[in-house]
Amino acid sequence: MTDHQRSRHGPLDVLFLSGDIGGNLPPTFAIAGELARRGHHVTIVGVRARPQHSAPADVTTVELPALAQMDVTLPTGKFGHGPALMRMALGRRTTREVRFLLTSQRADVIVVDGVMLTSLREALNTGTPTVVLFHSLGKFWEQGMGNPALNALLRPFGLGPMALLERCAARLLPTDRDIDPAGRGSCRIAFDWIGTTEQASPPAPRAPGSPPLVLVSLSTAWQKNQDDVYQRIITALGQRANGRSAVRAIVTTGGVPVQIDQTTLPANVELRGRIPHAQIMPHADLVIGHGGHSTTLKALAHGIPLLVLPLNSSSDQPLIGHTIERNRLGRALPANSLPETIAKTINDILTDHAIIAATARTGERLRAQNGARNGADRIEMIGHGP
Repeated sequence: MTDHQRSRHGPLDVLFLSGDIGGNLPPTFAIAGELARRGHHVTIVGVRARPQHSAPADVTTVELPALAQMDVTLPTGKFGHGPALMRMALGRRTTREVRFLLTSQRADVIVVDGVMLTSLREALNTGTPTVVLFHSLGKFWEQGMGNPALNALLRPFGLGPMALLERCAARLLPTDRDIDPAGRGSCRIAFDWIGTTEQASPPAPRAPGSPPLVLVSLSTAWQKNQDDVYQRIITALGQRANGRSAVRAIVTTGGVPVQIDQTTLPANVELRGRIPHAQIMPHADLVIGHGGHSTTLKALAHGIPLLVLPLNSSSDQPLIGHTIERNRLGRALPANSLPETIAKTINDILTDHAIIAATARTGERLRAQNGARNGADRIEMIGHGP
């Protein structure tokens, strides 16, 4: 029996290498928390804890100095969060610190965030069983990591994404295979579709005569032009304050600094900061989001239709918006859509019985999934060995 193959029922040392880029934290925390509840020793390296978004109980967190100043909630320059993501993915300092840490940190299994290519290479070079944890649709990762030009560019440095992924013990994908375009037919990456890690409850009944509730939940990472998008959404919601198409709305800002003129806030709109989705989503009839994977899957798990306005064209957000439309789970609009267009689309979704029925069925299916349990099972199997 090797160091990586303890008793099948003994505790494992599981090391997560990650960083806070918003939507990657929910699946990381969910799986790490499940492993800790089972009695394993779990350490997450690199995540800078946010207020109200701390690591699960009994999980140890270790700072990675190279990523300590990375704060995706703050406004950025013209290159957005690109430089921070590059430091996380390929930064020399990140690589050195991870390499040093791996020489001293005992682990039976290493779980590496899908963004962190050099950290993945360093983990694989230790000989320890290594797992990649992704955090969006498989199609997004297949398009990016399977890009021939990117693989040719990085191959001389031992960083060709496809070659690295082939060496991994597992490639955990916490999403719904039926929704994911990569789940239909052949896929160049051998994903382990473990189902969503998002938890949800069935919709709560709405009081007779009360208007539908719209939840606005854009990114927990700062996005360019977000203030303008928020304002146009709020204006659109204000246009739905009276009559048969009236709605009430809760607009959350996710802990990101947003400049909204509250003196002109419509009477049917309530502005909040960061608030747990579980408090609102069981009562919501529509979620207006940016196409973030975590928010999207949580809304769908609650059986709620979506209106997606992608804020970042180079991210997974446009793909997720397109996927929502293709599966008849809501609609997608350009982020620069006029308030009148947004208002009409809100009404169209709330009165589209096919969309409402499809999201209800999807919610039932997603609530039956348990990505945290399935991911923990897979990591345990890898850590205990054959």
